[in-house]
Amino acid sequence: MMQSVLQIVTERRALAAVLAGAGASLLAIKLLLQSRPQRFRQVPGGWLLGVLPETQYGRLLFHKIMEWSDKYGEEGVYEYDLAGSRTVCCCSWEHAKVVLGLRPFKMQRFSAFANVASIVAGSFFSEGERWKRERRILSPAFNAKNVESLIPAVQCVSEQLLQEIDKEVSAGKEVDFSALLPLYTADVICKTALGQELNLLQTRCPDLIDDMKVLEDAVQTRMFAPLPYWKVPGLAPWIDDGDKIKQKFDKRCQQTMKLADSGGKSITEKLRAMEGDKLTNQELLDNILVLLIAGTDTTSQVLGWVFYNLSRDQELQKQVAQEVRSLPPGELSTEQLESLHLVRAVWLETLRVTGPAAFLGFENLEEFTLAGKRQPPGTQFTVPFQYILENDPEVKKKLGNDLRSYRPSRWLGPEGIIKHPPFDTLPFGFGPRICLGMRLAEYEGLLAIARVVQKFAFMPWEKPEPEKTLSFTSNTPVEHITIGVQPRTW
Repeated sequence: MMQSVLQIVTERRALAAVLAGAGASLLAIKLLLQSRPQRFRQVPGGWLLGVLPETQYGRLLFHKIMEWSDKYGEEGVYEYDLAGSRTVCCCSWEHAKVVLGLRPFKMQRFSAFANVASIVAGSFFSEGERWKRERRILSPAFNAKNVESLIPAVQCVSEQLLQEIDKEVSAGKEVDFSALLPLYTADVICKTALGQELNLLQTRCPDLIDDMKVLEDAVQTRMFAPLPYWKVPGLAPWIDDGDKIKQKFDKRCQQTMKLADSGGKSITEKLRAMEGDKLTNQELLDNILVLLIAGTDTTSQVLGWVFYNLSRDQELQKQVAQEVRSLPPGELSTEQLESLHLVRAVWLETLRVTGPAAFLGFENLEEFTLAGKRQPPGTQFTVPFQYILENDPEVKKKLGNDLRSYRPSRWLGPEGIIKHPPFDTLPFGFGPRICLGMRLAEYEGLLAIARVVQKFAFMPWEKPEPEKTLSFTSNTPVEHITIGVQPRTW
């Protein structure tokens, strides 16, 4: 009897163990299945590096994303393997706005941005609570009132730009806008942010611009590096000069800020004069560096494409010239520039077609569902803004079916500019993380277009369309945009 009881107990324990084991196995399988992503259509790639070699290690990534979106993105979303990192591309606004809507706390930039933390930082690269604090401190310096206070500084630099163009015209030379415009935008940033004139336009000194390009190359190299070589002591200087240039920039900014004399109007002086929580000296240097790099590259690049398009379309240039013909000399207010509807339409259309931020990359912190498929934490996402602005059905409803054509009039209505949010500002970002310097960049860009076209005429473009590549920004012309220019005669 006792033996029978023991046998029953033993059998029940064995059964319980089996059931427990089976339950644990089922739970493990369930958890495994839950953690595995539900896949989208995939771009073919190699077994180790995926599509990375096809992108020439990042330099052709922008072009490839545009190409893949056409080929694999019929459902508005697809994926590719970038050196072992699964990346989901949201090439339709329907899916892109889901990803962007999770910013800033549930969706952050690619973890690869951590690769460049030692050479570039600031609010553009920061995330979470650090970004929240930096944004709160920085935002007042870029509000509408403070941008108005910077108008005299921007106006001063724009007059120097006109003088430098005039020198080229008087010498019978074509104007190399790809070389000249970065000096203009860098001078604007130095004068508005640091309160100091560097006179890069007047001296034609390219040192600062050259250093920025070296730093940008280091950023791109580290972003797409298969191995973190910068963590190996002594190895980074053999591969890039990022750390060297960062130290050089910090030293230069420190010296420039000591000499600042703008009567408290510069961005740096306003930030230092704030009460309460302030940026540390290093945080201030980091944000000034990002402002200098981003503000120089982006605005100058957009202006270069504006002048190219006006040279290519002589009728459009005549219409813009008529609009700016009667502008008074001296400072122009934001209201005066906003009344130039065609100038603004040209600016918006150039940003749409050849914006400097054609795509951005993100990584989710929490699981969420995209297009009905579960995406675990740590999934990487790409949002190709330019592709969306050139192809998406929602954009077509607002801006027309000919989105792959350059047509500024699509932004015009009977009473002026039709903004079509969020697509009018999408090249500057979306939601809480939209570019802090957008107002300043718009004023600086619109002023340059108005004044340059008022004084000079671009000769017809007779060369092939400039090829584009990816550097620190997208749509960088491979060859310089050089245009024949003449004084405008009315």
